[in-house]
Order: sequence, then structure tokens, then C-alpha cells
Amino acid sequence: MSAFEYTSVLASIIIGLALVDILISLNRLIRAGGSVRWHWAAPLAALLVAMTIIQIWWSTYSPQDTGMTIGQFLPLLVELVILFLLAAAALPDDIPAGGLDLKLYYDRNGPYFWSLFTAALGWLIAVEGVAALAGGRDIVQLLEARLVDLSVLAVFASLIFVRRLLWHAIAFVLLAAGPLNWLSLSLGRL
Repeated sequence: MSAFEYTSVLASIIIGLALVDILISLNRLIRAGGSVRWHWAAPLAALLVAMTIIQIWWSTYSPQDTGMTIGQFLPLLVELVILFLLAAAALPDDIPAGGLDLKLYYDRNGPYFWSLFTAALGWLIAVEGVAALAGGRDIVQLLEARLVDLSVLAVFASLIFVRRLLWHAIAFVLLAAGPLNWLSLSLGRL
């Protein structure tokens, strides 16, 4: 068994659990019927997380054995843990007896949720930055190459503090462009 095959099993389990958490929460919301007051933000947040997780999972595929070490796997494991926490925070786990308002849930949960999204992307950028510095690459060139990701990171961070739903709606459109573009390119190769 190659290092990639060995580590991809654990990565796939964590990703699968993250997606299952979203689906179980969605099922509970749907089954609760009229006791849930629906709002667009929380389901869109969950969809954005699911698309992001699938994109990251797919991008970790490597057909050749790269000889990955535990030191190289640990940063990926940290990323996967953050993504799992993000998925778990996307939708509520329980429906209280008095019902649930998804707008209120999103408003109260938003800073934590967007902090996790910020941490997930920030971690990826930091890990790449450390690898670039260790490899003798110019950090300025790396930052220039990651301008889009840094812009997305700024949008994520702004959503922690800006609570206006209009900004959140605009941000959802901007943030969904990345996974949708990746998906359209992938589907175009069929």
C-alpha cells in the first residue's frame, strides 16, 4: 500500500463524516416540518461547505506514490479537522421543542462558522508559505500567486464581523464562484 493510499483512507473517512453531519442535520430540519422557520443563509452556508469539502477531497488525489511522511500528513490532518468542525457548524444539530429559526441560528452561529472557514483557508496558505520558505522560494512571489485566495480569506474574515445579510448574500455569490468554476472545469473534461 502506498503512502497516498494509506493516508487517503483516513482523509476520506473524515471528509465522509463531515458530509454525513451536514446531511443528518439537513434531514432533521426537513423532518421537523413546520417547527423550522427557514432562512436562505444557513442552507447556503451548508451547501458552500459541502462543495468546498468535495473540491478539497478531490484535489488531494494523487495517482503516484509521493512518499508522504507523517510530517507531511499532519498539516493535511489539521485541515481536515477544521473542515469537519466547519461542516458540523453549518446546520443545527437539534430542533428545540419550541421550534427553530434558521435566521437566528445563522446570526448567532455566524462568527464561529466564518472563523472556521477563515482558519481553513488561512491554514492552507500558511502551510504553503512555510513550505515555500523552507524550499528557498520567494514569499512575495507566492503571495502574488495566491492573491485570489488572499482575497477570499479577506471575505471570510469580513463575514465574522459584518452581520448585514446583504453583505452575506453578496459574499455567498462571490465565494460560490470558486467551487462552481472548479466543478464546471471538471465536468467539461468528461
